[in-house]
Amino acid sequence: MPYEVIKRGAEAEIFRTVFLGREAVIKKRSRKKYRDERLDVKIISQRTRNEARCIVAAREAGVHVPRIYDVDEAEGTITMEYIDGRRLNLLLQELNAAERHQTQGRLGENIALMHRAGLAHGDLTTSNVVVRDGDLYFLDFSLGTRGAGIEMLGVDIRLLREVYRASHAEFEEELSIITDAYMAAGGDAAVIEKAREIESRARYT
Repeated sequence: MPYEVIKRGAEAEIFRTVFLGREAVIKKRSRKKYRDERLDVKIISQRTRNEARCIVAAREAGVHVPRIYDVDEAEGTITMEYIDGRRLNLLLQELNAAERHQTQGRLGENIALMHRAGLAHGDLTTSNVVVRDGDLYFLDFSLGTRGAGIEMLGVDIRLLREVYRASHAEFEEELSIITDAYMAAGGDAAVIEKAREIESRARYT
């Protein structure tokens, strides 16, 4: 099938296609004309490599992520599995309370798996999680960090809390389900405390 643009962002475009007979997406980082060409190539190569390594690290930690089929650092492309599911930001509105609580518990568990491996997602929003056959798949590690410290891990939690307040306010009280599951799966209490500290800093600056 020909390339089908499914998302255009400031940093990259995502195309749906077929790779070796399998449904796939290609993420291609955009060139920046305002940057020196050699610097632009270097930045795109580094960011492409980092994202691919973060996806691999997440899989090794036991988190569901798209399978990577091909990486071209020079071109700034990652070809990976197409996950045919429902975005969590939309699905939350459709689930009944029991289903929603179960899904949120799984979200907390998966975040703990990443964090225990020292991996910060960097853009931990409900729109970057797809649910397929009951499993949660994490997408878009473009801002991911391996070997992340408490501060970066805390930013993950803080961002997710902000997303709930802005987009899922009716479920904000259920954030405790995510936090409890996070802790039960081996998450660090210091990360939760750091998220609160970051919130306080933002509130008073």
